[in-house]
Amino acid sequence: APTSSVRCETNAPSCGAETPWFLSLPFLPRRTRPPNDASVSQQPAPIRNVDAENLAAMPEAIVTLGEPAGSKEGFEAVSLNNKDQGSPDEMSYMERVAERVNGALTGFFFRVGLSIGTTPRKWLVGTFLVFLVFTTGVAYPGLTNENRSEKLWVPSDTQAQKDLTYVDGLYGSDARFGEVIVKPADGESALRPEIFEKMKTLVARIEAATVEWDGKTLTWSDQCFKVGFRCALSHFGIAFIGMAATDYDTEAEIVARANANPLRHLRTQMPINVDGVMGGITRDASGAITGAKALRIGFLTQNNEVVVNGDGEDLRGDAYEQVLLDILNEPHEGLDLSFIVQRSFSDEFGNAINADLGLLQAAFVLILTYAALMLSKWDEGCVGSRVAVTFSGIVAIGLATGSAYGVCSMFGLFYSPLMNVLPFLLLGVGVDDMFVIVNAYDLETGRNPSAGLPVRIGRCLASAGASISVTSATDMFAFLIGSNTSLPALRNFCFYAAFGILFTFFFQCTWFVAWLTVDEWRRARNGRDVLCCLTVPKNACCVCCAPRPDGRTKMGRWMGDVMGGFLAKPVVKVATIAAFAAIAAGGFAGCALMQIDADVNNFIPGGSYLKEWIGDTNTLFRSLGDGISIFTRDFDITTEANAQTLLAASIAFKKNPHVAPESVRSWLEAFNTHRNSTGAFANTELWSFVTSTTGGSYFNDIVWRNETNSVPSAGILVARITGNHVKSDTSNEKVRSMDSLRASLAAVPGNENGAIFAYSSAWLNYEQYKAIEQEAIRNISSTMAVMVVIIAFLLVNPKAVSVTCFCLCLIIVNIIGYMHFWGLALDSVTIIMLVIALGLSVDYAAHIGRAFMETHGTPDERLKLCLENMGVAVLNGAISTFLAVLLLSGSRSYVFITFFRQLFLCILFGLTHGLILLPVLMSIANPKPYALGAFGHG
Repeated sequence: APTSSVRCETNAPSCGAETPWFLSLPFLPRRTRPPNDASVSQQPAPIRNVDAENLAAMPEAIVTLGEPAGSKEGFEAVSLNNKDQGSPDEMSYMERVAERVNGALTGFFFRVGLSIGTTPRKWLVGTFLVFLVFTTGVAYPGLTNENRSEKLWVPSDTQAQKDLTYVDGLYGSDARFGEVIVKPADGESALRPEIFEKMKTLVARIEAATVEWDGKTLTWSDQCFKVGFRCALSHFGIAFIGMAATDYDTEAEIVARANANPLRHLRTQMPINVDGVMGGITRDASGAITGAKALRIGFLTQNNEVVVNGDGEDLRGDAYEQVLLDILNEPHEGLDLSFIVQRSFSDEFGNAINADLGLLQAAFVLILTYAALMLSKWDEGCVGSRVAVTFSGIVAIGLATGSAYGVCSMFGLFYSPLMNVLPFLLLGVGVDDMFVIVNAYDLETGRNPSAGLPVRIGRCLASAGASISVTSATDMFAFLIGSNTSLPALRNFCFYAAFGILFTFFFQCTWFVAWLTVDEWRRARNGRDVLCCLTVPKNACCVCCAPRPDGRTKMGRWMGDVMGGFLAKPVVKVATIAAFAAIAAGGFAGCALMQIDADVNNFIPGGSYLKEWIGDTNTLFRSLGDGISIFTRDFDITTEANAQTLLAASIAFKKNPHVAPESVRSWLEAFNTHRNSTGAFANTELWSFVTSTTGGSYFNDIVWRNETNSVPSAGILVARITGNHVKSDTSNEKVRSMDSLRASLAAVPGNENGAIFAYSSAWLNYEQYKAIEQEAIRNISSTMAVMVVIIAFLLVNPKAVSVTCFCLCLIIVNIIGYMHFWGLALDSVTIIMLVIALGLSVDYAAHIGRAFMETHGTPDERLKLCLENMGVAVLNGAISTFLAVLLLSGSRSYVFITFFRQLFLCILFGLTHGLILLPVLMSIANPKPYALGAFGHG
């Protein structure tokens, strides 16, 4: 790149030495020249690709020296009249602002680097003390764990969260559920006597299950959840209780019983929902049942959950369910079983995650290995190896992670399993910073090998520190803006990530640079890497690693001359813009088609027994969906008006199109039928009904103010009516069912104050589904906005900011759009991974954009130089992340598979846009570069 000749005027003996680059920085204070200075002419070192004629024609710059080099004062600032920079009068206001911001930023990092290069040991001790101060938060006040899904993934201000507190406080937590789907192994009808008898035998084994717990033998009667006075156990066999065995020993008799209208429990006269106990029902033209593909056994057990370290535990329930799982996993001749119990989801999901921990460990090792290989200077053999330096960078990431955890703990932010992804994110960001710093140092050493180590470290950090400031600040503020989410887990993760990136930036610029300085001491005396006490000659390890005469690396030369030269051709620029326009068209199309959906089946690993149960439920039992109930709140149901209002609400509940009418169990309607009346009633009447054989199954639906063995004269505290949603397959349908039922109850006359409301534990998930669309739009738009603001503040130049932000927006659009084409929808997992991917994608565009602003020359020369100087570091950072991400492609976990796909798209689009499209567009826009010499270039 072109440069300027410099005439040095001083009486100092060292005037003939190399003029320090920072003498021309515009931010340094001006000081008048001491008298009696002598003038000495100095010609700069020859610059590659600049002929003698052009060199002779270059303007001069006067640099006046006062105090010795390295002092903070004593320099007269000057401006260099470079053909592509322009004089201050020719620069626009924004360009002058850019120079001031750039000068302040690089000046700060130069002074920090100069200090680190002079006294690295002090910086190592000081930064480690910083780590100790902040990481104390992990011990005190300590991390607060939170693993309960309703506390992680449900917005805290939703109606369902408020209703949960009310309902659980009165009825207690939901019982533990279990279900067995019994299918004939031959695929024929399940209403045959032999299948029916085997189902009854299986029910008997469930009721005979026992477990040793706390020195006692727990039986089914001890552990089952009782509805009224009976254990909650439903199956088709209860329709035959009290009948002689000879009354159902043929298929015709069993089918006839299934067609009874209404089908009732013979002793209690409670109705039995056929769709709840039989699946895959076949009917004739008149609607009569002719057969069924499966029979269902449903049961409830007691929930004795306690919260320990933020996680709900019910060890007694888990132990009993393990006995049931052992029974169900046994071979059952002639039957094909699919089943689930409460602990199944956590078992299978946890097993999938634990199985992938080995992949994560391998990913860490792979990143470390690749970074060590690419950061080393193998043209110096063992002397040029930088394994120890690489390890110090990984330690810096560990220090940043511990500091972030400590600070967040001090602020009272809970720790969730989602935070386990944070080290992987910080590893990607930190390794990228390592490549940028080492690449800047090697470039500086190649340009000015005779400069002192502190000066080279200072110039390295002036360039690299300013560059990673752009990416780190953008990432950090993007996560801080993302913390404005209503999902508690995502909100806390954003805070952890923001602090993690801040500390990664701090420790890479201090701890890592200090170790890099110490390692340069080792290289200066030809010490071996790691075994630094041993010395060896600086010989290339092989012929392919032999140093080049011009000091350029093979990768840098290829990216600058070959790749950059190819992109500099006008026809290639046109083709590049056309190709990326087509890619963007696909991205926009994918964004338009992107769906918001959440399927619990996604979280179950392939080969799990839960896959079969979910499949059978979705294909054979299509009528009934999630359970739902309506509740009263501060509502005296014994009065005439309120009893009529509750009855109207019960009818509205049953008539709602999203509720299966045959599933509704209304104690009020049964009670009115029993007493042959409606309207007001006495507490004694209702008590007598729910404690009788006829109404005993409704006993748990009423909560009395003072429940005793006598009549609870204090009255009713709360009552509920239960039912089921109609089966729905998509998140949008489930959200509509929730909103529809709330609207139906709100429209009931007399319920204007919402004293009768609907609630289901499944609605906690529905609220999450409802919030995801808003969260996606808010997080993505706010993240993009803050990225633009930070890049604009740090790059300032309007053209550079516009081009960089344009490419960044295209990267984001393409990541989201092609997620759709890869089978991903927006859910709680993809939203989190998307925020991470957006943060990482900044690195690819911002580094190249700033590198272009650092280079001088013609637009095409700047294109080549920015790729040579920064492209290698960006490529290495991307490859190291990609190698680790590639390992996750073999995961069985939905979380890690999603992580792989989204980060793959992030790397693919980030790298192609950053290394191909952005340099092309920057060469076309050709923004004016920063002051010559501000980064040690030129």
